Amino acid sequence: MSVNDDTTPPTTDSSAPLDVSTPAPTGAANVPNLMMIGAMPINTQMNVETDILETVVFSETFCRFRLQNKGILHSNSKIVFSLDTSSGSGADCILPANIGIHSVIDRAVLKVGTKTICETDGFNHFMQHRSSFVNPQHNKQRESITSSRLMCRKWEYDLGASAKSASGRTDSINEATDYTLDLGIDVNALNKAAAARDIDVHKYSLLNPTASAADGTGTSDFQITINDLFPFLKMNQLPLYMMKEEIDIELFFAKEDKRGVSKGDVVASDKFAAKLIRNSTQMIADYIYYPQEIMTAYQNANNNMSFTYVDYRLVKHTVDNSADKSQSIILNVGGAGRVVNKLFFGLSLPDTTTNPQRNSILNLYESYGSGEDSAGDLGAVSHNVRYNDKFLYPIDIKNNARLFHNMQQAEGSVPFISKDEYVGELGLISDGTVFGHKAFADLETTNFWVEDRLNRNERVNSRGIEIYQTWGALEGGLVYTMRCWLEIVKYATLQDGILQCYYA
Repeated sequence: MSVNDDTTPPTTDSSAPLDVSTPAPTGAANVPNLMMIGAMPINTQMNVETDILETVVFSETFCRFRLQNKGILHSNSKIVFSLDTSSGSGADCILPANIGIHSVIDRAVLKVGTKTICETDGFNHFMQHRSSFVNPQHNKQRESITSSRLMCRKWEYDLGASAKSASGRTDSINEATDYTLDLGIDVNALNKAAAARDIDVHKYSLLNPTASAADGTGTSDFQITINDLFPFLKMNQLPLYMMKEEIDIELFFAKEDKRGVSKGDVVASDKFAAKLIRNSTQMIADYIYYPQEIMTAYQNANNNMSFTYVDYRLVKHTVDNSADKSQSIILNVGGAGRVVNKLFFGLSLPDTTTNPQRNSILNLYESYGSGEDSAGDLGAVSHNVRYNDKFLYPIDIKNNARLFHNMQQAEGSVPFISKDEYVGELGLISDGTVFGHKAFADLETTNFWVEDRLNRNERVNSRGIEIYQTWGALEGGLVYTMRCWLEIVKYATLQDGILQCYYA
């Protein structure tokens, strides 16, 4: 998001310190842009004040935080959650390995006064796509503790007396035939056959981790960054001190059985419940302050400013594959009259699916792709997008590698997804278990996303955007939910402390 105001970046020597002993001039040419993330072309002091905000409204389905109209809200402020599973089966539980604590939120809304500025619907599924662009090493070293995202891979070497490498050797540290998740702990495979290998998790990844407290009643706290909730905050920060209206963050929570993952299979009579702990649901809000003269001068010079940002709109559609055959759809996903930068979509099981935590280490947060047909061949795929009476691609895309490339081009970075997780072509995922779940069954072909950048820089006409998509050899007997997000350009104006938002 960029901020357009009437200021001009100063041209003075940035190495010279700013003299704040006297009030700063109010001329626009001498006022730095405080809203932009990054270094300013002046030397001045910045102070950060941290507040711990409690919820003003809280239930198991909804909560609201109210921000104070002071300073500039730092975009890396956090919201902290803790979950209690003692009222359920009491078995060891973790959060979904690919999205972690983001599984608890179904919808996130940012409101100023009574106006909705930004809204992300289907946030937990949205973060399954976004989390695939997080470096796996960051997941292993940092996110496993902060957000409980665990997706990091490593080769499973042929170890143990009953293991045998491709060269005929046992206990080989140089040869591996498959890979599994790297959770940063001992795999305990030196003395086990391949079929018996199991990978556990750190105690801090558990919900209600009794090993972390002397009294045996410990809990783990995990956090979500607000610029993940509202992507436009990744580029700019909110000048709360310039706003006269109340600013609220509203969170709608997913159902209890959609939040966590039980260890392995549990019997049908067990009740799984991951309840939010109210006293641990807090917002750690960082407010940035500069010398009062600078902040006052900036406010006086920018009493009418505009923000350009993107918002996401979710479209859902049912894909019935109960007849066990390939699926072809032509679906209008909307966007009429809007400026749309890109779109992305995937298939997952419906939210009405019962007890999903018993089936997959990812819970419901998967995106299914084409598997193998009855002849053992990889199912065919075909894709195109039509808008403004033209197809985006002159020839339908029927190559999975090209679809992967398009996703990379649209995002500007490479998704950290293995080929097996994307299309299940190589079969290199281990048949061992991770936290009691079969790694191969839970990871293969569960991260198949299709993304397109609409590169004509045109406003979509009244017909909207149509997706032409074919999936071949989907897993039969299932009904899927297709979720498609449109990235729509919006802008907001802040005039005399009142914020208004519009579509571009």
